[in-house]
Amino acid sequence: MRKAVFHTSFLPLLSSSRMHQAPPITHRAVFIGFALSVVVAFWGQFAAMEQGYAYLTYPHLPACLLIPFFLLILVPNIAVAAIRPQRALTTTELLVIFSMGLVASTVPDWGVIRYLMVIISGPYYFITPENQWAAFQPYLPEWLLVHSQASPGYIEGLVEGVPIPWMPWIIPLFWWFSFYAALFWMGACVVVILRKQWVEHERLRFPLGEVAMRLIGVEREQQGAGIPVLFQSRMFHIGFSLAFLTMVWNVLSYWDVTPRIPITGDDVYQLRIAREFPAVPIYLNLLTLSLSYFVNVEVLFSVWFFELFSIMERGVLNQFGIGAATGAVIRGGLVSVQSVGGLVVFTLWGLWMARRHIREVIRQVLHRTNTLDDSGEFFSYRVALIGLLAGLIYTVFWLYQAGLAMHWVLLLLLFTFIFYLALARIVAEAGLATIDLPINAHEFTVGIAGSGNLSISDLTVMALGSGFARNWRAFTMVAPAQVAWMGARHGLTGRQLFRWIALAFLLSLMVSTTYAILAGYSYGAQNLRDNYPTTIIGFYNLIPIWTNNARQITFTEIEFFLLGGGLVMALTFARYALTWWPLHPIGFAVTASQSIILPFFTFFMAWLIQTLILRIGGHQLYRRGQPFFLGILVGYVMGLTLSYGVDLVWFPGTPHLIERYY
Repeated sequence: MRKAVFHTSFLPLLSSSRMHQAPPITHRAVFIGFALSVVVAFWGQFAAMEQGYAYLTYPHLPACLLIPFFLLILVPNIAVAAIRPQRALTTTELLVIFSMGLVASTVPDWGVIRYLMVIISGPYYFITPENQWAAFQPYLPEWLLVHSQASPGYIEGLVEGVPIPWMPWIIPLFWWFSFYAALFWMGACVVVILRKQWVEHERLRFPLGEVAMRLIGVEREQQGAGIPVLFQSRMFHIGFSLAFLTMVWNVLSYWDVTPRIPITGDDVYQLRIAREFPAVPIYLNLLTLSLSYFVNVEVLFSVWFFELFSIMERGVLNQFGIGAATGAVIRGGLVSVQSVGGLVVFTLWGLWMARRHIREVIRQVLHRTNTLDDSGEFFSYRVALIGLLAGLIYTVFWLYQAGLAMHWVLLLLLFTFIFYLALARIVAEAGLATIDLPINAHEFTVGIAGSGNLSISDLTVMALGSGFARNWRAFTMVAPAQVAWMGARHGLTGRQLFRWIALAFLLSLMVSTTYAILAGYSYGAQNLRDNYPTTIIGFYNLIPIWTNNARQITFTEIEFFLLGGGLVMALTFARYALTWWPLHPIGFAVTASQSIILPFFTFFMAWLIQTLILRIGGHQLYRRGQPFFLGILVGYVMGLTLSYGVDLVWFPGTPHLIERYY
């Protein structure tokens, strides 16, 4: 058995002795949490659609949450704590507010709305004889789409004085919202079932949760007021100053006053080894760098090592002319197929490791025993199992009524939850804040089944899967898992938290969608900055591509898929058998993710910094360095706020690309 000390930087931020029973959630915390959710939902969507700041909503700890949380809540609360400590928000209240904002941030733009608005508003408008969309028009479920009379005004914009037609949106939005709510509920049920396994048995670190709790101020007395220790740290001040002044310098470069320091989204240098080999991206992102300091050094090494390995493998395969015959199952060729095979096996192995715990949960529900304490979960295990079944029945019924055959419904939902669970597990264990879905479940399902084996009705509904199967924030599990961990660490029961984060999710859905509709009818969706025409054509063009080419996974792809799964199993067994083994299977499983490929150099730098710190000063120096990197995080976010304000005032038509993740 692998020793418990194998993680060189896997240091729990809080000891179990710090866990306590937190007081009940206050009304002011809930009210402020809802207010933050509205701001996050509105501003995240506004910044993406009208200002071109889509990347504010991309990471799993996004700037669309951090900026309003810092400016509107944390900084004012520090000021209040310095003047009248008894009036300041407590750490419990801050945790509730942050948790509601975190869940709300999974909705705007990249989370849900970018895909939802494209799917429901445009298929009738863009039909032409050339694109062959008329062939699948009879199979479009009308109850899920805005009818053709309301689409032109949204896509082109209304003439001034013409009222917005809200009624055609009500029915499709109701059904889509109900489907999202069911997915969110099912994700929460899975989190309830697996949280104890992840936290108490496997001891996953939840690095993003650690960062959030440090920013909230867990070092001060649990319910005492006062300025958090973090913000009094000299190392925090140094990190903040370096990052913020760097951002200020780059903002001055907008007027050509200063040369730009190469940390923006435009500063990606492609290092090419040879003609047949993909370029190695050299790009430094301060947000990723600061968050990566809290990632296990073993994971960081594995991420950059396997990314470099995959680049070499692609080059060798290109030299020998070995490639996938279809290229349709997984974008990125055979190497990506191999990585996704590893991702699937990694997820299934995690479920196998949890089999005893899951068996105990089922036994407790069926036989009404009390062997497991579920008082700290979002809800009881009984509610989780029954709720998971109820959610499954509803989503199956929803997809079946949309026109998808029952066996394909079950296969699509299976792959969707495998990939969502994989993302939640990776973020929980590794804290890779930029990880996205390396493959979309609906496209993967079509590739595995073979498009020639699906009817045109099936393929039409599969294309509608872009509305939920490609949500890169994986709203169903990633954020709820982080909230459950933070709440348990702080002594909040899940039952106290869940009702409020669920309402925050629904509120964010309504606010972001309402704004997107208003913006579309006001300016024309095709004129906004979220690439509406390109996105909708890409989504619905899948249907004629699938229909005309009868695509299916090839034998070569199956071989690489199984090879990837086998390599992950070998890496897993090596970690348990060899205490010195340096490679983590997560590093191999995420190589197909585009948002891991681009920050390759950033992960390398984070690994190098951590390694040097641990070699020079050990765990003590590593912990002393944490405030410095948290300072970099806060300084970068404040600098991003400055850049956004400058663009809004002086460069509204040409926003600067401050960050990039893929």
